[in-house]
Amino acid sequence: MATDDKRIRDICSKYIEVISPLVVQHEVLANTFPTEVLNEIRAVFNHFAKYTLSDDPSIKEKNLTKAEGHIKRSILDCYKYLCMTYEDAYTDFSKSYKNIDLSFVDNGEFLPKLLEARKKAFGLLLDARQSDLTIDSDDEVKTAEAYDKYGKAFIAYSEVYTLITNPYTKLENLKRKVVTKINKDKIFGIAGLVVGILGIIIGIILR
Repeated sequence: MATDDKRIRDICSKYIEVISPLVVQHEVLANTFPTEVLNEIRAVFNHFAKYTLSDDPSIKEKNLTKAEGHIKRSILDCYKYLCMTYEDAYTDFSKSYKNIDLSFVDNGEFLPKLLEARKKAFGLLLDARQSDLTIDSDDEVKTAEAYDKYGKAFIAYSEVYTLITNPYTKLENLKRKVVTKINKDKIFGIAGLVVGILGIIIGIILR
């Protein structure tokens, strides 16, 4: 069984190596700090304080266990927030390229791969979200189940985000070509209309 010192170091390690990078990523993409994560972190340090100030082994054990539960829940919340942020990014992507035939990207492989990845990620997130009403930081079993579900959803949504960001240059080049073609078609259409009107006018004058 791990010592208290090892358990405390593990909590601190998860905060520095897992939670902080995930929070930074969310802040950069969403320009907000995930409030639920902040509440869980606050709870962790409240239990740390109670652990440190008590000389009763049972109270120390209780608070250390609760701190471990909250740190796990904070990681879960990071996964949840980033999944929703990635889904927003996918929605923005779809709007940005709604008039672009993405079947031309990567020899037709890009679009079906993206659609399948998003379908998988959305399904995993929906399954994870359904566990929200049954978990709390004091129930280790249910928290572990939800943690696993959100972890899978996060990995799946990370793949979706990678798919929509990696080929950015290819996508923008294709978008510019389409926009240029549309503009040219509009110009030729207007020119044709003008010529037609002039032809009618000249025909009337020469009668």
